[in-house]
Amino acid sequence: MYKRQELEKAGIIANMNMVPGDEHPMRPSGIRLGVQELTRLGMKEDEMEEVALFFKRLLIDGEEAGKVRKDVVDFKNNYRKIYYCFNEGEDPYEFIELVKA
Repeated sequence: MYKRQELEKAGIIANMNMVPGDEHPMRPSGIRLGVQELTRLGMKEDEMEEVALFFKRLLIDGEEAGKVRKDVVDFKNNYRKIYYCFNEGEDPYEFIELVKA
């Protein structure tokens, strides 16, 4: 199974990117992380270390994706406001209805 699919089972979304040595763009072996999204949710250096541990548990230690997912969900529940944007302090996942002007 591809690592990206295993990450998704654990509740971690990442993009696949080519790295030096990859032979075909449809089979990249690198992983790109959207750290800016974590920062937007108020995470800083200490939280990035915790996020790195989720990757380690899954990809290096071989821990079951479902167990990691539970901890990922519990961890992310502490970050339910947005920062560094125009709507600071609001729920980042609230549906905003757009109306025609």
